[in-house]
Amino acid sequence: MSRAARYGFILAKVYGIMARSYVGKNYRDILRLKKLTELYDLLYPGERTETPEKGLSAELEQRIIRSSIRSMSYVLDILGPPVPILLHILRKYEYQNVKTLARGMASGHVEASHLWDLGSYAGIRCAAGQDPEKVLAASMYSWVVPLVKSTPIAKVENALDREYYRILQHLAADLPGADRVGVLRMIMLQITLANVIWALRLRFFFRMDWERARGLLIPGMHGTRLEPIARIFEIAPDAAEEWKSWKFGWLLEDQFGDSFHAPDPMRAELKSRQALFTKARQLFHQNPFTLGPLVAYFTLKEQEASLLTTAVEVLQLSLPEQEALAIAGAH
Repeated sequence: MSRAARYGFILAKVYGIMARSYVGKNYRDILRLKKLTELYDLLYPGERTETPEKGLSAELEQRIIRSSIRSMSYVLDILGPPVPILLHILRKYEYQNVKTLARGMASGHVEASHLWDLGSYAGIRCAAGQDPEKVLAASMYSWVVPLVKSTPIAKVENALDREYYRILQHLAADLPGADRVGVLRMIMLQITLANVIWALRLRFFFRMDWERARGLLIPGMHGTRLEPIARIFEIAPDAAEEWKSWKFGWLLEDQFGDSFHAPDPMRAELKSRQALFTKARQLFHQNPFTLGPLVAYFTLKEQEASLLTTAVEVLQLSLPEQEALAIAGAH
């Protein structure tokens, strides 16, 4: 079977999976529920145990992430030799494992329930009770070990994020022509928005200036791509008209009003999530005999897991549907 035919065959299978996924309109049904038990029974019918409500939320969040990993692994299983960019997107969960182990090195305690099992696609393996430093040192992430010993853990986690996106961009740029165009566009949007939101956080939460912040951004952006991000550190916090005319002012459009005094990075992040979802959904339905829809599928499954874990949190807080939609960024 040719590569194009194989992609088309797999895509036919994942169309059915996406039709049942809780993204887009289906997500609103989730937020109409009132209890965690209802969400559990909807996602995993007949499988709920009599776990107390507090323990149920943790159990449900873990199952949601494991389901996302299984969905991506299923595609890799039937593809044959793993496509590097798909494997890397799956390993975003593994980067979370590395952060957990790095924190374990720094604190002396590893939260085992926060380690995700990627099975045969894992680049790192950790059994209960193992020394996190030895696990990291024996893995493809060994470069993290000396960093943990010399750097604040927040900067270690930032370095991991930057490394993840650096490799993702490189893998997208190296794809064959037919696959590359749509995928690279989506990846660059993802990286650009991640940098914009991170820059907003660095300025308004951490009070950093541009010179300090630029070294913490995801690499690969230069010239005209970098200018609007540098602009974040130049506009006066309460200059609403300047923020409106800023290239990414649309991320703030629901914030402008008489009470506006500065951008809220968290609300801007919700708008960026919507934009990425729209881009991934478009790519999923384009060029079915290329890799693009499968990359979009992995992105959408990752977003679905994020939305569902958010739903667990809002159900715990018993928030009304519209407020829950606003928190999830799923309007």
